[in-house]
Amino acid sequence: MIRTVIRLSPSFGLPIFRERNENDYDVLNRPLPGGPQTGWDRVKAMYKKNEFDEVSPELHTVVQSTLCGAFVGVCFGGFVSSREAYLYFIENNQATAYKTVGDAKKKLQDYVTIGFAKGAYKWGWKLSIFTGMFSLIATTISAYRGDTTLIEYTTAGALTGALYKANLGLAAMIVGGSLGAVLSTIGGLLIIGILKITGVRMSDIRQALYKIKESRTDHYNQAIEKSSKIKHDDLTRHHDTIVQEQGEVKIEEV
Repeated sequence: MIRTVIRLSPSFGLPIFRERNENDYDVLNRPLPGGPQTGWDRVKAMYKKNEFDEVSPELHTVVQSTLCGAFVGVCFGGFVSSREAYLYFIENNQATAYKTVGDAKKKLQDYVTIGFAKGAYKWGWKLSIFTGMFSLIATTISAYRGDTTLIEYTTAGALTGALYKANLGLAAMIVGGSLGAVLSTIGGLLIIGILKITGVRMSDIRQALYKIKESRTDHYNQAIEKSSKIKHDDLTRHHDTIVQEQGEVKIEEV
């Protein structure tokens, strides 16, 4: 009786505490049978825009990963470099004579700010490129294979590490590729393990992130439309007030 009630109850919530059933997937958001079937078709669909001139959910995830990597790089590089600049300034200006305490604090603040900007720039673009390359390669391979496995992470890590050290020669490329493959394999095992435990697929996460972006865009458009309506109503009422006070004037009389 209890099992019958559970099976007849509506399916909602996260699939973390229950095993996913084959009928629990949202087939409305899945590709139709006439959609991309082969690996190259899926890759082409990934890099194409839809009828609303919007990028695919896969590319949207790549862009979000790149921006996230840039943000982390800016924060990490800025904080580390500003701390180093602070310690360097204190150690090398013990005997420096300043006119006032405020002047010394200003010099220190300027030095720390410049150090933060240099570190943020240095680490921001490096980590954003590295994260973007890794995410783009892994997502492309995943789209081609139609599944998310450990192969995507290992291959993406090896290629990204090798390309990142390409300017240092062949030996550096081999070392970078090997280190990238090892680290990405460890990270891939953790991610796949979490996906297996929760019963969520990577495509579900991409769709959820894409829907959040669409919802944010819709709310923004609604706010702009509401603001324009309110502004237009105020302007119309002001115009009507002037017309009532001064009367209507024909164009020929102006």
